[in-house]
Amino acid sequence: MTIKKDHRHGHRGRLRERLLKTGRQAFADYELLELLLTYTIPRKDTKPIAKRLLKRFGSFAAVFDQTGEQLQEVEGVGPQTAVFLFAIREVMVRYLEQEVEYAETISSPEDIAGFVRTHLGATSRECLMILYLNDANRLMYHVIVSEGTVDRAPFYPREILKTALLRDATGLIMAHNHPSGDPIPSENDHIITSRMEKLAAEFEIKVLDHLIVTPHRVFSLKTGRLL
Repeated sequence: MTIKKDHRHGHRGRLRERLLKTGRQAFADYELLELLLTYTIPRKDTKPIAKRLLKRFGSFAAVFDQTGEQLQEVEGVGPQTAVFLFAIREVMVRYLEQEVEYAETISSPEDIAGFVRTHLGATSRECLMILYLNDANRLMYHVIVSEGTVDRAPFYPREILKTALLRDATGLIMAHNHPSGDPIPSENDHIITSRMEKLAAEFEIKVLDHLIVTPHRVFSLKTGRLL
């Protein structure tokens, strides 16, 4: 009797060796996902599952923006794999958090674009995040101050300024997402920014920027450009 060899083990080993030798540049998106899935799906060919995930959600980044329930709608993805993919996203968020927290200074919107996009870009409801900075423009604290509907988040300047005073912040950056995917600021976005600037100035606090966030783009009201 001829025993067929299972080539999955060898293939997985080759994928891991290639990653160590060449890094992600030598990998297609489906191959990176395929490799990740081997750590949570031990007895199946993970390539078809990786390709189904990309087809369903449209991009590599979008896969990690999904909820556990949405991920499990894809054939081959169970609860354990959904938790694994969610955990990877949370690790990426923490990585970007520390990159911003340990930065000597935040001198431009590019310095925090990835940070706010990872936090807010995939959120289905509009949220407002405030980043509080000291006089050296180093990040002291960040928090989502409000969550709303698909097209509007409540705005409470008193609470924003209260936290700024408690933290001895001298500057703040506003960031909120547009679940529609359009990063262009609305008239209301400009009104809120202007109002916040005037109120904060009374306490000698500067509004350094207001960022509009989507899964793929960030718009800076300060510079007037897409990042």
